[in-house]
Amino acid sequence: MPREMSPESSDLAGRIAPYRAGYLPADRRRIESRLASGDLLAVAATNALELGIDVGQLAATPLVGFPGTIASLWQQAGRAGRGTRDSLTVLLAYTNPLDQYFMRHPEALFQRPPEHVLVHPSNPHLLCAHLLCAAYEAPLTEHDQVLFGLGMEAVRDQLVSQSLLETRDSRWVYPWEGRPHDRVSLRRADGSPFVLLDSSHNGRGLEELDATSAFFRVHPGAIHLHQGRLHLISEMDIVHCPVWALPTDATYYTEPIEDNQAQVIRSERSRTDLTAPVFLGRVRVTAQVTGYRRHEQFTGTVQGEESLELPLQSYETQALWFGLPGSLPREIASQGLDLAGGIHAVEHAIIAMLPLYAMCDRNDIGGVSTLVHPDTRAPQVFVYDAHAGGVEIAEKGFEILRDLWESTLRLVTECPCTEGCPSCIQSPKCANNNDPLDKAASIWILRRLLSDQGS
Repeated sequence: MPREMSPESSDLAGRIAPYRAGYLPADRRRIESRLASGDLLAVAATNALELGIDVGQLAATPLVGFPGTIASLWQQAGRAGRGTRDSLTVLLAYTNPLDQYFMRHPEALFQRPPEHVLVHPSNPHLLCAHLLCAAYEAPLTEHDQVLFGLGMEAVRDQLVSQSLLETRDSRWVYPWEGRPHDRVSLRRADGSPFVLLDSSHNGRGLEELDATSAFFRVHPGAIHLHQGRLHLISEMDIVHCPVWALPTDATYYTEPIEDNQAQVIRSERSRTDLTAPVFLGRVRVTAQVTGYRRHEQFTGTVQGEESLELPLQSYETQALWFGLPGSLPREIASQGLDLAGGIHAVEHAIIAMLPLYAMCDRNDIGGVSTLVHPDTRAPQVFVYDAHAGGVEIAEKGFEILRDLWESTLRLVTECPCTEGCPSCIQSPKCANNNDPLDKAASIWILRRLLSDQGS
């Protein structure tokens, strides 16, 4: 081993740095420069290093967990070996269902082409930013509706009312200095970001967080990791968006407790070729962080729970939902199984497997399952796009639902656990702390959904 890589080297820790998109631009440029020059030996990075950044002469990329898509897997692997030298990529699997599925079926990982990109250009949350960037390049005209779709006029007029565009001689121009492109995220279409400030250094800025995830990551009482140092969130201003943090030596981490609901707005498509009623349409999702749990480091033991009063977040999006064959609830009861735990487990496992078919990860997908949904008055499983307006992930699931059920059944039945575990039906995102769950009932439900017997 070269001397500079020896664990005994006193300066080794200083030559490894964390990196993620939320860091302030100056901090990101400094880390990138040190990495490209060779001053840094390694970075512990999120997917922020996937896109077009000169990372120097890296020799290896250990990937901790499947990154969410085949495309990202190869993009991240390609961060090493940019010159003529050989490189090494190692995938270290998490215990989550999709990672474990790939461990049992490596051919599904190495023989599968990159996913189809799913975009929804008429989504007003996306179209708003696209129109601003286009108007900066050249004034918009009525003819541009051919390019931007029928939703262009309403979004354009909204931008005019907000003084973000101006009307001049039947054209719409961007009247401000600076590129709007610089304020458009490649990954999200959220509102104004929250800014994390260090109370111990006169409010020095640490990083920015998107509006959607801020309530889940930096709520009051949360433990937040910034550049290898733990911070305790002491205050969150939900109006002006600063979040105050203090360095801490806490020996626990926090997990938000959520309450999610999905209300049907309208059904747009349905399928009659399956054993259960299946629909695709628009839903209104309401989500709220109602508290958080403290977990002991390393063991994960729950030390306690705290309640929070944070605003309800609501957005319209696309969803698929399906019920159960008519006799299935009676069959589940006759076997002494828990129907609520069964459909809850099916929801978790389907969400875990949908990224196998769509270009997304599980954080792009949400779900709700219930014994009696108020809009359908029947047992129901909802799977929805966790982005305002939707990005057509649910539509992909709707189109390949039978294949999705089959791979989900394979995932659950092949897992060696008996009661259900993080590798099959448990979810780290579950608002109900993975209760109730019934693995045996989920297998019965999936097999029944895949049977040729009618409902």
